[in-house]
Amino acid sequence: MQTYNTGLFGLFKPLKKTPQDIRWTAHMDLRYGSYTRNLLDISIPQTAPAAASVGGAGGVVILFIHGGIWMYGDKKNRPTFLDAFRDKFVVASMNHRYIDEYTHLADLVDDVSAAVAYIQQFCSQHTVDAKKLIIMGHSSGAHLSMLYAYQHHKTAPIPVAFCISMAGPTDLGDLSFVYNFKKLGWLKFFYQVAEKASGYHPAEGDITEEGYGKTALGLLAAISPIAFVAGDTPPTIIVHDAADKIVPYANSAALNSVFNVHGVDHCFIALYSGVGHYLGAKSIKGGATRYDKTVEARVVKAMNNYIEKYCDCG
Repeated sequence: MQTYNTGLFGLFKPLKKTPQDIRWTAHMDLRYGSYTRNLLDISIPQTAPAAASVGGAGGVVILFIHGGIWMYGDKKNRPTFLDAFRDKFVVASMNHRYIDEYTHLADLVDDVSAAVAYIQQFCSQHTVDAKKLIIMGHSSGAHLSMLYAYQHHKTAPIPVAFCISMAGPTDLGDLSFVYNFKKLGWLKFFYQVAEKASGYHPAEGDITEEGYGKTALGLLAAISPIAFVAGDTPPTIIVHDAADKIVPYANSAALNSVFNVHGVDHCFIALYSGVGHYLGAKSIKGGATRYDKTVEARVVKAMNNYIEKYCDCG
């Protein structure tokens, strides 16, 4: 356990200041499950116990899930812009199992469920009444965030306030994925990922540039967040750049349309700045991720608006 102090775009640095400057305490590599990668980092703000006792924003938890096509990445890749929220809210970053021939996307959603349950218990042990959950991620982490929020918001141990998708896949049955990965020369890899994600070995011709077979399409729909949207789906902030060459921009545009049909409150941050799939991300010391400054500013503004709207913990 270490105590840190950092600004909006600061790095994680062990605190070397006076006690009154301490704003939050980090608890690293907490084990929330039995698998090797079932680890969490959780920071608790100094003011959390008092805030929890009187209500207010102290009951908010922000959980970030890293990207990496469900096969790579690490919790240390958390966005630096989340540091701006650490002195008020509980902020967590999780690892999950990687998909392989035995572990599929449904298993990763189980990891998210276990992580949220652990966070709730951990907060209780630290006298923080976790009342609202903001769940977010980038790319595959955004996909898992949405899939958990849309499937489990009625039973989540910490009620889901809203979700944030940063360049997240929403419809895995979108043929644009096939075209994108072919252009990148990754089509064989795409088929391998689809098989590991769904647990289904595609028969020849089942996933092609002309379309998906009925079985493949059904299995991909079952792990696509867009398929679970309903009138009571949690509010969502969508962030996507039109120049994304990995996850089709059309995925987020389609989710935006479905939200409109169902009357789901959402904010679509549509980008045309050419920052691409990684949103201008740069890895800094310790592995944390700093996104394009304009992107960060827009995301933080949207988060603050939704926190004010949906996270009254009084």
